[in-house]
Amino acid sequence: MNSSWRQSRKMAFIIVIILIIFAILAYKVYPYFNKPATCFDNKQNGDEGGVDCSGSCKLICLTDVIPLNVKSAKAIPTDVGLYDLAALVENRNKDKNTNDGSIDYTFFVYDKSGSVIKTISGSTTIPIGQTFPIIVQNVPISLSAGNNISNVVLNILNNKSWQAQDSRYSNTFFKVENIDFKRNLNDISQLKVSLKNLTKAYFRNVAVNVLIFDSNRNLIATNETVLREIFSSETKDVVFTWRNPLPVTDPKIEVYPVVTPYTYIK
Repeated sequence: MNSSWRQSRKMAFIIVIILIIFAILAYKVYPYFNKPATCFDNKQNGDEGGVDCSGSCKLICLTDVIPLNVKSAKAIPTDVGLYDLAALVENRNKDKNTNDGSIDYTFFVYDKSGSVIKTISGSTTIPIGQTFPIIVQNVPISLSAGNNISNVVLNILNNKSWQAQDSRYSNTFFKVENIDFKRNLNDISQLKVSLKNLTKAYFRNVAVNVLIFDSNRNLIATNETVLREIFSSETKDVVFTWRNPLPVTDPKIEVYPVVTPYTYIK
C-alpha cells in the first residue's frame, strides 16, 4: 500500500515538473510564432486594412483615400505666346494627407487637332479637406497660324503615401474682407484683399491663390503670392498685380489661402 502511494506521489511530481518545463518552453517559444501585429512587419494583421496601413497604423491604405477630383483646367493667355495654366482641385479627405503634404502633377495642353503641344510637371502642397487651385504662370506655348489651344488636362500622379492627419486642418482659418480691384492703375491691374485670421493660431508662409472670372464665370486671370506670417486674430492685406489691364471691370473673385500642417503654428 505504501509502495503504491509512493509511486503515485513520484509520478505526480514528475508530471508537475514536466508541466513546468513545458510552460517555460511555451513562454519562450510563443512570441516567435505569435508576434503582435505591428505597422512595420510587411504583413496584414491586427486591425490593419491592408499591409501595414489603416486601422491603428499611421499610414493609410490607398483604398481608404478619396481620389482628388480635378474640377476644371484651363490655359489663360497673358501675353504674346505666354499662358497661365490653372486647375481647380477638390480634396475631400478631411483627416488624412500625403506623407509630405504635397502632390506631383502634370498639365497636358492640347491643340485643336488633339495633339499634345505642351506638358508641364510640378509639385504643390495641398490643403486638407478643401478645394484649391494649382497655378503655373507664364508658360511659353508656340502655336502655328490658325491653330489654337482646345483643351487642358491635369493629371495628378498617384505616387504618394498617405497618412492619418488631424482633422482640424480641414477647418476654415481665414475670412476674406475688403476686396479692392483696380483695372487700370498705371497700365496694370491690381487686386488688394484683406485676410482675417479667425483662429488663435499663428500661420507662416501661407500660399494665397486668386482666380478672376468674368460675369459669365469664364476664368480670365490667376495669380499667387505668399503671406509670410499672420498672428492670432490679425488682419493683413494681400496684393496681386497684373502687368496688363484685365478685360473686366467688375470681376468675380475667389481667394484661396492654402493652409497645411506645415504652415499652421500653434
